[in-house]
Amino acid sequence: MPGNNNENPIIKKNDALVSQDEQAVEPVYGKIMRVTSETEGVDVNGILAKLMQYANMADALASVEKTVEYVVQIPIKHKDAFQAGEVFLNQNYKTGVMWPTLYKTLDSGKRQFVDNLPIKQEEIIHGNPFESIAISYHNLYLQQQISDLAEIMNQTYKVVERIEQGQMDDRIGLLLAGRDQILLSMHSAPEDRMAAIELGRSNMLTAQKQLLQTLKRRVGNFEAIPESAWSRFWIEFKHSGSFRRKDKEFADIQEYYALYLQATQMVAASYVICGQPEAAEQVFQIAEQDMKEIDFNALKTLRYIHKENADMLYYHADEYIAAEREHCMDEAQEYDTMRIEVSGAKLLEAFENGRKEEISESEAEQ
Repeated sequence: MPGNNNENPIIKKNDALVSQDEQAVEPVYGKIMRVTSETEGVDVNGILAKLMQYANMADALASVEKTVEYVVQIPIKHKDAFQAGEVFLNQNYKTGVMWPTLYKTLDSGKRQFVDNLPIKQEEIIHGNPFESIAISYHNLYLQQQISDLAEIMNQTYKVVERIEQGQMDDRIGLLLAGRDQILLSMHSAPEDRMAAIELGRSNMLTAQKQLLQTLKRRVGNFEAIPESAWSRFWIEFKHSGSFRRKDKEFADIQEYYALYLQATQMVAASYVICGQPEAAEQVFQIAEQDMKEIDFNALKTLRYIHKENADMLYYHADEYIAAEREHCMDEAQEYDTMRIEVSGAKLLEAFENGRKEEISESEAEQ
């Protein structure tokens, strides 16, 4: 607590200090890259080998048991967080560089602090070797997100195609072209990728705006359902199936909204993959404002023929986009911590291999 100089505050987040003793809970981190032996696209053995080169492990490994599971937490984005005063962990107070930390996984699932892993002095000069690994993994993850979104768009497009009865216009053509250009750019050479993404984004933005106009038109053409039960009776009496057609009309509007939202997500994702999260957030903010300007009052009269559902899009069209914006911004953040979950046997094996390699290099130099 403030004013108690005997405590050991090792975590600071939003100005709140959390003390830690020998039985301490693990610190609170930001965005964590979790690595296990089953993590695709990550060489766990290679990471452990780097860790043995990067930090002084001997003291900590003296108490490691082969049959016990451990967690190694490696700060990645420590400089920015430390300078901003947002987060700091156990650190070398002379350099301000934060150390990796070793935890033991208890039978209860909780983690018990084992030891700090001080960074070797010569490695501080070279920088954090795990940052490039985390950035590469993050980029692969974003590419997979774009690929998954492209598949979802394809499914929605097929529904919209049935609504249009095969008479697709330019907006759908541009949408598909933009989607495919962004998707294919993921496999382009690095020097060509940016231009390919920009071309796809341009087509996608045009299609997105055209979809917005279609959505506005369909919402505007929806005729309000009378509140009077008598009036509704006569409408259905004179035009049998009128309200079933209303349901179909609304279902079509939902599909156009879904396609508009997916186009917005794809445009935003194309900015994120290019390292422009501010532009991605602005894409969503514009879409939110566009939804706020649409008059959904006629659609809300569907409550007269159905039980009122407070989750329907005509109550929350902008809020659903806001939720996707928040999700996108979370996904856009790079990892600031790597968490390696590994057995004691694996740790000891990596340490022994590293020591043998050091001996071999030393003998070769002599």
